[in-house]
Amino acid sequence: MAKKRKTPAQPGQDWNAPAAELLAELPTDRDELLAAAVATVVEIDAAIMRGDGAAAEAASDRYEAVIWKMNGGTHVGSMADHDAPGQVIERHCAAVPGDVPLWGQRGQFLVVDGDMRALVEYEAGYGGPLGAHFQFHVIDLDRPFISETGYRSHFDTAQGCMTVDEVARGILAAQRAEKKRPVMVEASYRDRLADAPLPAWLAGLEPPARREPATVLVPPGFVLVDVVLPSHRAFIARRWAAEAATKIKAARAAGLNAKGKGAGTERDPASPEPTMTCSTVKADDAASAGGGPVSPEATMPSSGAESCSIARNDDGGPADLVEFKPGQRCEIVSVHHPVFNRYIGKRIIIVKVHPDTRQVWAHDDRPITYKTNRAGRRVVDSDPRCIQSIYGFDQLRLIT
Repeated sequence: MAKKRKTPAQPGQDWNAPAAELLAELPTDRDELLAAAVATVVEIDAAIMRGDGAAAEAASDRYEAVIWKMNGGTHVGSMADHDAPGQVIERHCAAVPGDVPLWGQRGQFLVVDGDMRALVEYEAGYGGPLGAHFQFHVIDLDRPFISETGYRSHFDTAQGCMTVDEVARGILAAQRAEKKRPVMVEASYRDRLADAPLPAWLAGLEPPARREPATVLVPPGFVLVDVVLPSHRAFIARRWAAEAATKIKAARAAGLNAKGKGAGTERDPASPEPTMTCSTVKADDAASAGGGPVSPEATMPSSGAESCSIARNDDGGPADLVEFKPGQRCEIVSVHHPVFNRYIGKRIIIVKVHPDTRQVWAHDDRPITYKTNRAGRRVVDSDPRCIQSIYGFDQLRLIT
């Protein structure tokens, strides 16, 4: 259910501008525009669920018109950063974490295919609310998954008469069926993901998520013992092992807290946690009163000066520590897969730092380019700040 191609603009006409009749229907107040966006998301989902492509297209155009109007009469820069109108509206309309979102509504939910469980992040893809971007994160690290990294991204379009979770489950099953043999998460990724907490709404998952690392690290004061005992003596060894595991887990948590100290509230390993359901969105995006929306900043470190972390720089030796923080320039020194080798040596600028997952958000270190459109206006051709990627601490070398 993809968007239709727009007719070419006439001379002097802004092809990005919504139709005049759409703009005439929209309010001018910010809160009323946010409420209109919520109502439009509900309309989009209802139209898709009854298979009405024309109605879904019309509702999608209204959603884009809300963004256009709230952004001052242009789409340029509407998704540029955290405070851009497009992102504000997306957060305002987000689903409650754990609930299946509507079409066009960002959210996180659980999908199960047989013995495979995945945390799914859904958001509108390229082209507006009728596009779909699914991100699959492994839950059980010691079981087969659709990717050896524990993560898979999939772009699609809204599917008529199907819910978001039904489409996600179909994608998971199809990609699993494509594998000739079970694919296990590689040891290096499993070790890294074992230290990354799952979202809070998965705390009551049954059976509990299996997040043990592949590499057993024995801290000082402990000894790894492989022993065979008769059944009537094994119980005491199991009790000792359980007590040791509890102490090791507590020590590891204390170490992680020390590394992330000063970085603000911890966030989930997935993207910023959605905050509310469409049916209850009435307050301002930044409100945090009971029953109202809670800003994603509550679950994610800010991009201010306090959002920084310490990491080792291999070039500087084991004792040389590097502090990552927004605004710094780095060079990519390694990638997670050989297909991305061409990116080694590329320079980037850090936007956000997440010490708990040892990752940064960053964009390419290059200037904004401009072009002249058919109306004769100078507009942005490419803004690197609008496209951000995630990098691990160990993939970067600090430049400035």
